Amino acid sequence: MSRRLVLAFTALLITLTACDPGAGAAPAGPTGAASPADRCAKASARDFDGDGHDDVAVGNRMLTGGQVSILSAGKLVRLRIPDLGADAIGASVALARVNADGCADVVVGAPYTKVDGGHSAGAVYVLYGGNAAPYRKIVSPNPQPGARFGAAVAAHGGTIAIGAPEENDSGVQQAGAVYVTDGDTTPPRRITQETEGVPGNSEPHDGFGATVAVGPLPDGRTGLLVGSPRERDDGSGRQLANGIGPYDGAVTMIADVRAERLEAVKHDGGSECELGDAVAYVPGGTFAATEGQCGNVLVLDHARILDTVECGACGSSSTGSALAAAPDGRVAVAWGDSAQVLSMREGVPGTVVPTLPGGNLPVAFYGTKLVFGMPQEAPPLGVTVFDPATGRSEQVMSAIRDVEGVGEALG
Repeated sequence: MSRRLVLAFTALLITLTACDPGAGAAPAGPTGAASPADRCAKASARDFDGDGHDDVAVGNRMLTGGQVSILSAGKLVRLRIPDLGADAIGASVALARVNADGCADVVVGAPYTKVDGGHSAGAVYVLYGGNAAPYRKIVSPNPQPGARFGAAVAAHGGTIAIGAPEENDSGVQQAGAVYVTDGDTTPPRRITQETEGVPGNSEPHDGFGATVAVGPLPDGRTGLLVGSPRERDDGSGRQLANGIGPYDGAVTMIADVRAERLEAVKHDGGSECELGDAVAYVPGGTFAATEGQCGNVLVLDHARILDTVECGACGSSSTGSALAAAPDGRVAVAWGDSAQVLSMREGVPGTVVPTLPGGNLPVAFYGTKLVFGMPQEAPPLGVTVFDPATGRSEQVMSAIRDVEGVGEALG
């Protein structure tokens, strides 16, 4: 099932350029620092600053305009915001090797950003690790006011998935959409429940794309899992009237998101369970999804649900749920003030995490340890690192003392 990971972070200050993508200007680096190529030569898959150790991206959209930090060498190191027009940057974060320089890169959503005059149309930024390249800004080819493009992000290799859960589709309000792009300048591809090969229908307030996860399947294809936790199981056909009542939720598994013709399978949630509240790619070729109001974790492959695991330490929470996966296949699941690491191997028990200061949500892995955000803490000033082996936890505080929501997003 799942595991906790703690974060050890480097004390290197990262400086990112604020020039436009493609402008050709090199980002500024510390005087006498190693070149980007040298810095990233020994980087691990989750190493943003090239120090040879894994990092964790930490988002905080509550600060004016938002903020992104890296947890490195036990410190929260703020990254320079690349675009002063970005709004709510840090609402979503993902760490992945997007380009080929060896360092991990941060993909960060800014869903309230104004685009072409449209408020909250949303944008996504790729902040390249190792201080090696100017940032990249990604927006919808046809930005919609209120779409909140970037409310969810996921990345694996050069593939970036972006959720726009408030986007209208075919005149249907807040049906939601997902965009997929490679790590270059290719315009993102738009996918909705009205796309050919994708089951279901775009209905009011489905929120398709509220959560996304992407990763390679065992046969080499790139799978995409899309959560729509606000969807209702309201029968066949497209319901055009606004529904009422609780959400059942759903997840849609697209087996090859790079294919010209998509093929997908949709799974509906249990009654009032909000399936798809959180989703994650599990290394090895499977995916996980929570039923946010029922305390269940579903394990899926490209075609079917393989298992439903009841999280014994978890339950429903008004603050939602979160998932994280470790390279060895462990999965950490968090619900408000409770969390558990699931081994996902038959006969191997999970590990229960005690309630931590600031709560146990969201969650990310780092080696054998876990890191939890503290967005509900009063005041919320940092993240908590927990070591399941010793049961000890440590708070890592932000250098900014007057912010809210530090650790609202982890990746």
